[in-house]
Amino acid sequence: MRFVHDNLYPLIAALIFVAATSIWFATSVPLPPYAPAPVAESWGLPKLAEQDSKKHIEIINARNLWGVILASDALKEPEWNVVGIARSGAERFILLVIEGKPVEMLKVGDVLPDGVKIVKIENDRFFVMTPDKKKLAFGLYKHDPAK
Repeated sequence: MRFVHDNLYPLIAALIFVAATSIWFATSVPLPPYAPAPVAESWGLPKLAEQDSKKHIEIINARNLWGVILASDALKEPEWNVVGIARSGAERFILLVIEGKPVEMLKVGDVLPDGVKIVKIENDRFFVMTPDKKKLAFGLYKHDPAK
């Protein structure tokens, strides 16, 4: 009994090791997960209805969203063009070309040919006041959004 008592822990460890290895080798290898056979699906994108853009444009025009535009209200192209802005000291000028006339220099307070008054001139744009007291900005460059 003395042998068992002195060697109890190693005997228990050996017994556990034998039990673990026998359980390890006694179990079968796990099977791969079941994958169902691929089924041919008859799925596809739904077909969109054909759209008639002319019909939609006619509907928008029939609703008259922007009101009636009279021929007298239509914007008329001015017979003048601003070709640049010049500066002499602190004073700035707009260089204006009217069809058939030489270049004119207009300053703040002068009136353009269509009756609007120049109220401010900056480096690349100028501001005018219309007769109905609206302040408008005009940029010199074609794609410059006047602010």
